[in-house]
Amino acid sequence: MDFSLNEQQELLKKEARNFFDAEYPKKLVKELEESELGYSPEIWKKMADLGWLGLAIPEEYGGVDGDLLDLAILFEEVGKTACPTPLFNTLVYGVLPLLEGGNESQKKELLPKVADGDGILTMAVSEPEADYKPEFISTRAVRDGDGFVINGTKLFVPYAHVADYILVVAATGEVNADGKGITLFLVRKGTEGIGRVPLVTVSADRQFEVTFDDVKVSAEDVIGEIDAGWALVESTLRKATALQCVETVGVMQQALAMTAEYTSNRIQFDRPIGSFQAVQHRLADMLTDLEGSRWTSYRAVSLLNKGRHAGRETAIAKAWTGDACQRVAYAAQHLHGGIGMDLDYDLHFYFEWAKSRELNLGASWNHLASIEPVVRGE
Repeated sequence: MDFSLNEQQELLKKEARNFFDAEYPKKLVKELEESELGYSPEIWKKMADLGWLGLAIPEEYGGVDGDLLDLAILFEEVGKTACPTPLFNTLVYGVLPLLEGGNESQKKELLPKVADGDGILTMAVSEPEADYKPEFISTRAVRDGDGFVINGTKLFVPYAHVADYILVVAATGEVNADGKGITLFLVRKGTEGIGRVPLVTVSADRQFEVTFDDVKVSAEDVIGEIDAGWALVESTLRKATALQCVETVGVMQQALAMTAEYTSNRIQFDRPIGSFQAVQHRLADMLTDLEGSRWTSYRAVSLLNKGRHAGRETAIAKAWTGDACQRVAYAAQHLHGGIGMDLDYDLHFYFEWAKSRELNLGASWNHLASIEPVVRGE
C-alpha cells in the first residue's frame, strides 16, 4: 500500500509541525499539565482558526471536509509534541460518531460549534466492572415519559470537566454480547445530576470518573437508534484505536530523534557513545519498532478511511504498537542514562505518553486475543 501524502497533506503536516513547535514549548506543556483546565483555550481557538477543529467535518457544517488520514497526520504531530489538548476526544470520540449516527438536527447544532472552537466533546464508555464489551455496560437509561433517566458510573472520560457535550453509552434493554440493548445519548453540560472526580494518570492528561445520578435526557438526545447503538460505539472505538496508534508513532518518533541526537553528542572514552556498536544496534531496534508501528497504524487508518471494517488490521496495529512503544521508550531511557530520568529533561514526557497509550483502548494482549479467532478461520 502506498501511504505517500498528497500536496495538501504535506502542507498540513508542515503547518502542524511549525504550529506545535511554536505554541507548545515544553515549559508551557508542563504548566498546562499542572493547570486546572489542562489545556489552553487560547491555543484551542487558534486551532479553530486554522481549520483543524473542522478537519473531519463536512463543509456544510462549517468544516473543511477532510478525512481520517488528515486526522492521522494531525495526531502524529500531537504525539511528537506530547501536548495536553482535548483534540482527540473532540474530533474522534465526538465528531466521528455524530457524523456516522447523528441526525440532521444534532449535526447542525453541534458540528459548527466544534469547527468554530465553541464546543468540546467527549465520550463516556468504560466502566469499573469490565473492558470495552457491551454485555458489561451497567450504566442504564430508563424511559421516563418522552425521555430517559440515566444512572451509572463511567471511568476514564477525557476532559469531562470542560466538555460541553458528553456522548454516554448506556443500556436501554437486555444487553447481549452482540451489543443489542445499548444506546448512545447526548448529555449537555450543566445537566443536573452529573458528578466528576479527576483521576491521577501517568501522563497527566485529564481523565475523570463521571457519575450520572438521575440525569434526564430527551428522546431527541439519542444518537442513532435506541437499543442499536453499540455498532456505532464499536465503529468509533476502532477508528479511535487506529488514530491513537498513529499518535503513538509520533511519540516514538520524537523519543528516537532525541536519543539519536543525544548519543551523537554524548562523549565517553573520547568518542560519541553513538559510535559504539551496541548503541547503534539499540537505535536500529528502535527504528525497526517505529517503522513497523508506522506501517501497521497507517494501514489500519487507510482501510478505515475507505469504509472497510478493518477490525483485524486495527487490532494488529494496537497489539504491535502497544508493545513497540514500550521498547522504544525504555531504550530511550537506557541510552540517555541518568539524565533520562530527570524531570527537567524533556524525555520523560514521551515515556509517560508511551505508557498511557499502551493501556488506553485495550492493552496488547486484549487485541491479540481478538485476532486469534480470525487467524484460526473462525
